[in-house]
Amino acid sequence: MATRGKVISVYLIDGEANGKIKAKISNWNGIAYKIPRRLLAECKELEAFRQSGVYFLFGNNMVYVGQAEVRKNGKGIHQRILDHETDKYKDCWDEVVIFTRQDNSLGRTDISYLENRFYNKALAAGRFQVQNGNEPTIGTVTEEKESELEEYIDQAELVLGALGYKVFEPKAVEKKSPEDVKEEGDKIQIPDLPKDVVGVGDFIFQSILNLENAGYVFSDEQMKILLDPQACNSKDLFNLQNAGVAFFKLYDENEEKPHYVNGRQRYYTPKKAIFEFGKYRVLLTKEWYDKYKHRDLFVKWYNSLQNKCTIN
Repeated sequence: MATRGKVISVYLIDGEANGKIKAKISNWNGIAYKIPRRLLAECKELEAFRQSGVYFLFGNNMVYVGQAEVRKNGKGIHQRILDHETDKYKDCWDEVVIFTRQDNSLGRTDISYLENRFYNKALAAGRFQVQNGNEPTIGTVTEEKESELEEYIDQAELVLGALGYKVFEPKAVEKKSPEDVKEEGDKIQIPDLPKDVVGVGDFIFQSILNLENAGYVFSDEQMKILLDPQACNSKDLFNLQNAGVAFFKLYDENEEKPHYVNGRQRYYTPKKAIFEFGKYRVLLTKEWYDKYKHRDLFVKWYNSLQNKCTIN
């Protein structure tokens, strides 16, 4: 079936391209506003800013994804964004894009789901540095609600692109195949560790994504260790704190919830990433915490990798 065109309405509220902008798609209940930080105070009385929704703070090649509910005092998204004027993100952003619905029908579980999915999509794309300290909680939604919200995400992605932010469009990275590496004499360059990534989980996820894109292939011996919970729980390796969790888990598409262990989510979801290293398709654990010095241990392990790819 051919893809149909979309009509995106972009309204320059101030009559200026660098002013406040309102955007929506015909026959879509969602609505977006793109606001320069310097003009945020002027949005206090706009109806959409008193509602529940999700928002993106954009700065110099960075993005923060957040959500806001209507508070008891009647304040919603506007007040939540104002909070970022004085918190640890105060020097990181100069523009905000908000998303809500024209009938203010986004509930608590809706915005939690949207925040998590937007965060994960932005992180996987690798185009912006995602500044969230931790992965937002996704909450629990029905299958019907999930389908509805995924449609909302698709439309919001189009609007964000029209507003100049292709935050979900994967960054162009030349991914090398084992065949390419063979032709280069089995040598690859281990990517540098990412900079300016706040959360330890995000830092490790982005590092492994970069390693995959570079064409690195773990040997059978290396992978045996990374798939072994006992080895990964060692204080000399990753010091993971769950006896049943390893650095990687082999991905089985027949499992209903492959990212779960003993009834709890311990790995990043397949929607976020299924990493491929040669013949291995794996999920990465999400059990990373600063208090256990996981960042330092990961950096030590990562720096031990040699600029050589073993082809199995």
